[in-house]
Amino acid sequence: MIVQLRSEHPDYPDLSAGQPYCVIGIKADEYRILNDVGRPFLYPPDIFEVTDSREPWDWVTEFGDDGERYAYPPALNGIGFFEDYFDHKEQQVSIFRHLLNRRLATAA
Repeated sequence: MIVQLRSEHPDYPDLSAGQPYCVIGIKADEYRILNDVGRPFLYPPDIFEVTDSREPWDWVTEFGDDGERYAYPPALNGIGFFEDYFDHKEQQVSIFRHLLNRRLATAA
């Protein structure tokens, strides 16, 4: 899925208007994207326009008790994966980089 920031937003200085961003996952309906400094943060979907709604075939999708959506590739779908990633745990950082490189190679 590819999205673009609708317009500059003071709450999100790490995003650029008109820049395409690849959604790498969805957590509680928010998009996880690599921002302009290369960090995989969560952002509300209403600040984006979806320019390509196709999602990777391998995403595992689940819904929470209130109907909120969670969707990630299997390698990133473990409980606490991104908490461990942001704690710089070597295994999660390696898994994330490997998956990202594979996705970028496929997109090229």
